[in-house]
Amino acid sequence: MAGSSRSASREPRVVPDGIVAHRNRLRKRGGVTAVALAAIVLAIGLILLFLPGGPTGVLGFVLTFIAMPTMPLFGVPAAGGFSRYALGFATSMLLWWAIGHFASLRAMRAVIASWPEWRREFSPLAIGCILGSLFSLALAAVFLGVL
Repeated sequence: MAGSSRSASREPRVVPDGIVAHRNRLRKRGGVTAVALAAIVLAIGLILLFLPGGPTGVLGFVLTFIAMPTMPLFGVPAAGGFSRYALGFATSMLLWWAIGHFASLRAMRAVIASWPEWRREFSPLAIGCILGSLFSLALAAVFLGVL
């Protein structure tokens, strides 16, 4: 009996909204948060694509490419089709989840880790992914003769 009460007192207690709770929330939700951000950008891009007008269509296409950076791997600017877009969507969401989860793991190296630390780790990774996607879009436009 005495041994069981002693071991129960040594277990760490998680204080609601405490340091450990923030670390656990960050670890569990970092990837999902990145996917949600990409889905929001994708939704805005799709809305702009369906609005009439040239500038909204171009901006919508660019936002769609930012949200789904793996589309060039499937040849989407040159060739279309449901399967190519579906594979681009699935792999892009997987990529965003991996980037968000990796950012949460890097943010948890700090003693007190929360969402500002996640954002600090996520931002350079997301910017690199976005710039790579836009570079591939520009390269495809040059090779297709659009630019």
